[in-house]
Amino acid sequence: MLRLLGAGTLANNDGAELTTAMNLAGNVRECMTGVAYTDPANPTHWGTENGETTYASYNDIDDFDGKTFSPPIDARRQSLGANYSTWSQKVKVDTMKPYNLQTATSHLNLTPDLRPTCRCTVTITHNGHTIYTQSWIAAWCDPSAP
Repeated sequence: MLRLLGAGTLANNDGAELTTAMNLAGNVRECMTGVAYTDPANPTHWGTENGETTYASYNDIDDFDGKTFSPPIDARRQSLGANYSTWSQKVKVDTMKPYNLQTATSHLNLTPDLRPTCRCTVTITHNGHTIYTQSWIAAWCDPSAP
């Protein structure tokens, strides 16, 4: 009977950890929703532009590439604080071939029409162990198209 209770407790802890990780990944995805595909003033630049020194100033998808948030952030890009100090969110943004979304390619400071698809991946770790990874595709659309 004690073994059964112990197994149930471990399963509950693992489930709570996975649920937390899924929510933390969703926070990153939500905060990246609505930002521009590329920087409006400098569309060929990859990564944070000059002056983008805080998470709140990130205004396009590639600004998040290579960033790790620890403690994690919420969907409003606010730190979740000390209660989550053992958790982290790591973001990777890859340019993908639009005709083969399984194949990454170099972004090479190209204009967005020449690199129209990105795969955004967020990896959640807890105490240094990967708990959950989530990926999604973001696509550029020509704002001048009818």
